[in-house]
Amino acid sequence: MLPFIAKRGIQGVILLIMVSFISFAVMNLAPGNAMQTFINPRMSPQEITRAENALGINKPIPVQYLGWASNLLQGNFGYSVRNGESVTALLKQRAGPTLLLTATSFVLIVFIALVIGVYSAARPYSLVDYLSTTLVFAGISIPSFFFGLTLIYLFSVQLGWFPTSGFESYSAGHQGLALFLDRAWHMALPVCVLTLTGIAGILRHVRSSVSEALRQDYIRTARSKGVGERAILVKHALRNGLIPVVTLLGLSLPAFFAGSVITETIFAWPGMGRLLVDSVFARDYPVSMAINTITAVLVIVGSLVADMLYGLIDPRVRFDG
Repeated sequence: MLPFIAKRGIQGVILLIMVSFISFAVMNLAPGNAMQTFINPRMSPQEITRAENALGINKPIPVQYLGWASNLLQGNFGYSVRNGESVTALLKQRAGPTLLLTATSFVLIVFIALVIGVYSAARPYSLVDYLSTTLVFAGISIPSFFFGLTLIYLFSVQLGWFPTSGFESYSAGHQGLALFLDRAWHMALPVCVLTLTGIAGILRHVRSSVSEALRQDYIRTARSKGVGERAILVKHALRNGLIPVVTLLGLSLPAFFAGSVITETIFAWPGMGRLLVDSVFARDYPVSMAINTITAVLVIVGSLVADMLYGLIDPRVRFDG
């Protein structure tokens, strides 16, 4: 196990360096720079040049990247070009709301996908199976921004059941249970968007994997020995059909974050996704690079965790150095 983790760790570091350099180069190759988004139009070219020299944004891209990478190795993401705040402090402010939103959606997705997927595989062509198929098609076909705007129009504008945006009612001054209920009230619509758009692929893979497992010889052997149907579904079919699902779940971690970018922007959710959008429009490269780096780390970690879970699910899996 340890040689495998070490090997994957080295591969992950190399991949992270490549991804971060490409992201850094693409951002800096765009026309203009961050100075153009907030400078005084009456500033002289000499003053603009001095400001660019102070920020180091007129240096060659490899030199800028090495400076950024050296600061990153010291745990310093730099400072926002837009307001001068520490990028680490900005991320700490926005990480909580994003984690709350994505974690809630992720738990709901896993629970609903496992329950409905296993039931649909065990009861094909039933009403639940048809409804799950419809849910899968809707999740694949409907864009998250369209679904979010539709929910806002129906349940916020027309019915007035949920707020249109925000993290909590700041003017209410809630505490304790009232604060929890208020945040849950604000989370309802964005969680629905992330859950529907994220559950489609996982639910489809759970159903197909369990259906394939139920047709295997060891399932018939278990039934001939008198094993209960519930034990067959959970201990045999689901466990043997989870390997492709675990891969999908591991790689879906950054996908949830990418989906939260659109959802947080639509619902004005004060998370990292909305911060990324604001930083891109403001050409605030330190903030954008920090969020892109975190996303790349999530991809690498999610893939590694999925590979490690194979050994827990299937005893036949062995990790070699």
